[in-house]
Amino acid sequence: MRYIITQTQLHQVAYKYLDSLFEDSNSEKKQNPYNPDAYSIELKTPKRADTISYYYYGPGEYDDDIDGPFQEATKHYGVGHLHIYPDIVDTLRRLVKSRETKVMDMIADWFSEKYNVNIDEVSIFPHRKTPTVY
Repeated sequence: MRYIITQTQLHQVAYKYLDSLFEDSNSEKKQNPYNPDAYSIELKTPKRADTISYYYYGPGEYDDDIDGPFQEATKHYGVGHLHIYPDIVDTLRRLVKSRETKVMDMIADWFSEKYNVNIDEVSIFPHRKTPTVY
């Protein structure tokens, strides 16, 4: 049997699951010693290796990749990256019966609201060897 629920209700289900998953987790904000505007936040589940990691690269920080016509590193202007452990995405995806990108957006919205951060990019990390199909 299928039920029709609103987007708000769908988000509430996802948020309750994430709140319960990370209920006993200690989040820790770590400053980058080389750039005072850059930092990271990491959430770990107490019993498993599931994590959600957030990295904020402050204005003026360069990445390690050298590309472009002048072989220069790319300068960041304040970018937030969210890395989500694959099992978290898969479990929530099965729970709400939604596509992977929608689930990743819900997790990013939850994290953004909970920690008051801006998220520009969301990815699954570590990367899967093969895509998961349900």
